[in-house]
Amino acid sequence: MDIQLPPDFPQSAVDQFDLLREQGLLHYFPTDGEVVTYNDFNFEFKISPSIARKPVLAANAPERRGKGGPFVDPDPAFVVARPGPEHVVELSMHAMLRPHYVLHTRLFAPQTDDLDQGDWAATWAVMLAIRQRAHEPPMMIYNCGYEGGASQGHKHVQVFTEPRPGFALFPAEALALADKAKSATEKTTGGIVQHPNVPFEHFVQRLTEPITPAYLLAVYQRLLDCVRRAHREHVEKKQLDFANGVVSSVANGMAHRPSSNHRKAPSGTDGHYTPADDDMPASTVANNVIMTPDWMCLIPRRRGGKDGTGAGSLGMLGLLWLKNRQERAHWEELGMTKHLVWMGLPRHDQGQGAAAL
Repeated sequence: MDIQLPPDFPQSAVDQFDLLREQGLLHYFPTDGEVVTYNDFNFEFKISPSIARKPVLAANAPERRGKGGPFVDPDPAFVVARPGPEHVVELSMHAMLRPHYVLHTRLFAPQTDDLDQGDWAATWAVMLAIRQRAHEPPMMIYNCGYEGGASQGHKHVQVFTEPRPGFALFPAEALALADKAKSATEKTTGGIVQHPNVPFEHFVQRLTEPITPAYLLAVYQRLLDCVRRAHREHVEKKQLDFANGVVSSVANGMAHRPSSNHRKAPSGTDGHYTPADDDMPASTVANNVIMTPDWMCLIPRRRGGKDGTGAGSLGMLGLLWLKNRQERAHWEELGMTKHLVWMGLPRHDQGQGAAAL
């Protein structure tokens, strides 16, 4: 697969970013973050006009089915590379980092599709250029599905220099804890691990050299199998709980019999208990993908947010870019880690430490 980037990339893209910003066409407002630890989970909140101006398509918008959208006919002023015949790299118009790349398919493909080897080849080429030419640590994210936090429906990943909050990101911490639990000479390499303090399902694997598109695809598919199993097991558990007439509360460890969701059969006899709409997932396929040159992490997602307060891939890591102070206050009202669990899938194995699955 022939992947080509301009020889002066990414410096040429940075220059283009600065020019577009100077012209008022690209929105970027660097801001200091507020670091907060809540229930042993680290958050960094940043409020920026870039996010306030960013459009988010409705779940049923025709653009999510390929009928229009900004990536179908991209503005040449924002295009910085065409790595192969299938992909385009643009500068994000609503940036939180400098620069902030959007790598999308040239032809429409839905944002609910899995990433394929071509996607990984183009993504890794951009990341490698950032690491080798700009000497910066790169990161990519893929918000799969509306419930995964995707603002657009045309298949795209985002690439940028890894954010540097005032804390270590939990996938890196999970690997470090797993290494510490092993002998001094044994390092976690192929095992999938989880962080003991993260209350929602997530799956992390260390990446080892040599990194190739085929290798990344294999790691991704392995982690994606874990995501799909977690979605399936969550639904099965909820259905079993309600079939037995019991609703378990992860938050307080109590159980009770449901009342408002008890259905009557057509004959008038008692039917089956059914889960409340708010308890069952809006999606059983959505997920977040985050990758650095050191690790890949996948997070299953049920919902994109509540009343305008949601998160994409970075938000599930605790890195939250917000529209205004009202949204910041809403995170407090929603319970912060409780809201992350509501958008993801609750774990039932906490307390067992970070270990290979």
